[in-house]
Amino acid sequence: MPYWTPEQEKQLIELAGQGKSIGELCETFKRSPEALRLKLKRLGVAVPETLKEVETTTTPQQTLPPLKATEDVISAEEALKMWLGCVKRLNEPGLTSLELKRIRLILSALRSYIIVSAEYVEKIQELEERIDKIWTSLTGHYEDKLRLATSEEERAEWQRKLDDMRAEEKKYEKDFTIWPRRFVRPLRQLRS
Repeated sequence: MPYWTPEQEKQLIELAGQGKSIGELCETFKRSPEALRLKLKRLGVAVPETLKEVETTTTPQQTLPPLKATEDVISAEEALKMWLGCVKRLNEPGLTSLELKRIRLILSALRSYIIVSAEYVEKIQELEERIDKIWTSLTGHYEDKLRLATSEEERAEWQRKLDDMRAEEKKYEKDFTIWPRRFVRPLRQLRS
């Protein structure tokens, strides 16, 4: 088969998003169902199911309950341990095709989770670094104003502002981030 063009990839994403079945996509792109499933997976698009596939797993009246947000965020270290557990399981003999598919799906989900969480933590760290630079600059500005103050009132005012800033800074001397420490520390260790 020829390589996918960017236009074909875009069209595939749009048609899959419209809920077209694998059969309809096969007709449109003149490719096998497996080729389409693989391409959709590589593009990160949910693979549409045909009516026949849906009927084999559920009855028409059954639907999945809506997804709910979890309150527990696993750390990158926990996700990596789960990923390693799946890899070890893949090396064990006697896996059924269903188990193999399930493990591969879990591996893919864990990989995406680790990447997304690492990117998020990096953005938070960049934001913290920017805030730290602004804080340092503002402290330096107050120190300059204190040094250049001409009257005792002006000097007292700038000293009060500087003392307030330092007191505020001490509140956040610990390693503060939005994410709980159990999530952030392993990612920082991975980066260093």
